[in-house]
Amino acid sequence: MSGLPLPHDTNSPYTHALPVVVDDDVPAPAPEPVETLHDVEWHAAREFAYAAAEALPSHWLPLREALGEILAEDVTAPIPVPHYASSAMDGYAVAGPQPWTVVFPEPVETDPRKMLTIPPKELYRPVLNLEPGQATRIVTGGLVPAGARAVLRDEYAELSDDHTRLTIAAHAPSAEDIPYGQNIRRTGEEVAAGDVILRAPSVLNPAHIAFAAVCGHDMLPVRRRPRVTILLTGSEVVEDGIPEPGQVRDAFGPQLPTFVEMLGGSVDQMRRVEDTAKAMLAALTEAPSGMGSVLDARCEVVITTGGTGHSHADHVRAALVELGAVFLLDGLAQRPGHPTFLARLPENGPFVVGLPGNPLAAMVSTFTLAEPLLAKLHGTPAPLTRTVPAGEDLPGQKVTALVPGYLKDDRVFPRDRVGSNMLRGLAHADVVVVVPPRGAAAGEDVEVVPLPWR
Repeated sequence: MSGLPLPHDTNSPYTHALPVVVDDDVPAPAPEPVETLHDVEWHAAREFAYAAAEALPSHWLPLREALGEILAEDVTAPIPVPHYASSAMDGYAVAGPQPWTVVFPEPVETDPRKMLTIPPKELYRPVLNLEPGQATRIVTGGLVPAGARAVLRDEYAELSDDHTRLTIAAHAPSAEDIPYGQNIRRTGEEVAAGDVILRAPSVLNPAHIAFAAVCGHDMLPVRRRPRVTILLTGSEVVEDGIPEPGQVRDAFGPQLPTFVEMLGGSVDQMRRVEDTAKAMLAALTEAPSGMGSVLDARCEVVITTGGTGHSHADHVRAALVELGAVFLLDGLAQRPGHPTFLARLPENGPFVVGLPGNPLAAMVSTFTLAEPLLAKLHGTPAPLTRTVPAGEDLPGQKVTALVPGYLKDDRVFPRDRVGSNMLRGLAHADVVVVVPPRGAAAGEDVEVVPLPWR
């Protein structure tokens, strides 16, 4: 895959499958040096993450898969709707004034022996033309024969005993005549061919999908969601049941894929990786069968959880350094979530968002870096904050603090139990409050980040 170097293991099947061809006469151009930004202020980090990427090209999806996606361009109708004149009622198509002689579909064959070999729906030729003074049976949605002036609904139809003569019943609203065009859906009555039927950038809902289908579309152009691979670290993590002392429950596996989807991404795969440098390097480079690696996933973004520090037990950075990744942004001037980083694998490979292992720190850092990055790749505007008066004094913490908060009486209040390892506050929050380093006084406007699930 472009963007990923060959693993150092020369026995790797990937190495043998794609041999490197080196032309000694043409030296490879040296990559331009990239300055890593350290301890970046919260607003600057969000802007940087959005500017770092380019919007992905749109693609076409079948109608069933396009539901909930963002339309990439205006869509027009290839045909008029209805595309033929049809009956709005069960009844009789009539031509000219009453009384009418009822005409019936003709059999396609006069030989009864041959009739047995014809499918039931093909036994009779439909009535396609009516002369003045004629009528024929028609059902709702049926093709109106040429020459018909209206459709007389069943309730107002009066038939002779032999069902060959039709008149308007005496109890009809007008027993004398039937208005021209009554109960006929005209061609193009709803949509003319070439009309714009859906406008970008609509979020496609069930009504949009149904309308597109009626107009003859099988697929729609939508903004492509960036493909995301999630790598979860932590040997002490258990995925179900009650954890033993020294163990913790997995807080990311059950929610992070859906969280990413809410922010515009599409999770191709999620893997749990052992807390070793070798395992992390393998997860990023090896190509086992199926969708077992970043290489196979062809993703645009890799999100890792845990192992973002600089201790001997943190291996994500070491693996990325060995692969030649460029660290674009290393560390945030925010609490919680300081050890978050944004990197990119060589040759325009996937972006890597390294999230801390503490669950609250990881989730608020997702809003800092992953949300704007995914928005840009998805082709949507940069995510916005809004301002709300603080309901009480909010103390400063030297750097920007991201605090789960709740709304009451048009003011925002901080939740309690909001340590970097705690989720109780966020679970009952309406927003995340962006508290500036100096703090904020009660009544002062403060920024809040909307939660996509609220």
